[in-house]
Amino acid sequence: MLGLRQLLRDYIWINVGNGMRTFAWFDKWDDICPIARMITPRMIANAGFSMTSKLAEVCEHGEWLWPDVWTERYPTLAQLQSVILDQTRQDRLEWKTSSGQSVEFNTATAWDAIRFRQNEVPWAKLLWFPQAIPRHSFLMWLLVQKKLKTQDIISRWNSSGNANFNLMCCSLCSSCPDSDDHLFFECSYSKEVWNGVKGKAGMADISEEWNSIFQYLLGISASDIAKHVITKIVVSASAYFVWEERNRRLYSSKKRKSSILVEVILSTVRLKLHSMRLKKSSSTVQVLQEWALPRGLLVADDDRG
Repeated sequence: MLGLRQLLRDYIWINVGNGMRTFAWFDKWDDICPIARMITPRMIANAGFSMTSKLAEVCEHGEWLWPDVWTERYPTLAQLQSVILDQTRQDRLEWKTSSGQSVEFNTATAWDAIRFRQNEVPWAKLLWFPQAIPRHSFLMWLLVQKKLKTQDIISRWNSSGNANFNLMCCSLCSSCPDSDDHLFFECSYSKEVWNGVKGKAGMADISEEWNSIFQYLLGISASDIAKHVITKIVVSASAYFVWEERNRRLYSSKKRKSSILVEVILSTVRLKLHSMRLKKSSSTVQVLQEWALPRGLLVADDDRG
């Protein structure tokens, strides 16, 4: 937390009132503050001030009381806005965004200010949407980013040359080393899983190749139509449980048939759908029938929360 002070201090401002609580040299009360970045302790002392001087001690009737030579030496000081102290109210802390807007402080605001930012990727809404299951979305994020520790990636880590990576094989089908493309869903086992769920996802005509699946998902990623939301949930759940089964077989003797895994995936999705509220329409009614869900999940458009 202490290491974040330098990142946070530019967002913590003083809304100046009477100037009695604002440290003239160290607090942020103007865009160029803190002044201590320019003025040295020796200069402060030579001008008759102290390191703890308040703003009210260095400003009088909107005029600065420090030597003119400071402005000559540091022209930036001339950009300071005139401060008219208001004796009727005290100074108070406030949080300012990078756009200069004063907002109420909370941890979400602070995180949004200091986090590393990039442009939104086109597949963002494919992973992160209100109805998503978080752990499934995280696995999908790893998959899309090619960050899963599959055997083809692990084989590249052979720095010593002693390991025999030729002995690696997919724990699901034992035919070849696993990889993103193999596991999702070209492996004979995961292909059976995919063929068991893709009809429910409205993707009956989509092959088991990950690139084909991903391209289809990109086309519906921003859609909030019920069947498209369900498609994203089904694919994420399928990837999650195939990866889980892969790890289960690597680190234990437990195995599940592909038909069992299909039922686990569909049951998980069905349970998630029970917590959703769907806009009433003919297509949504059909979705309820396909998933054997109660009509009580249907609501009018203006009743959805």
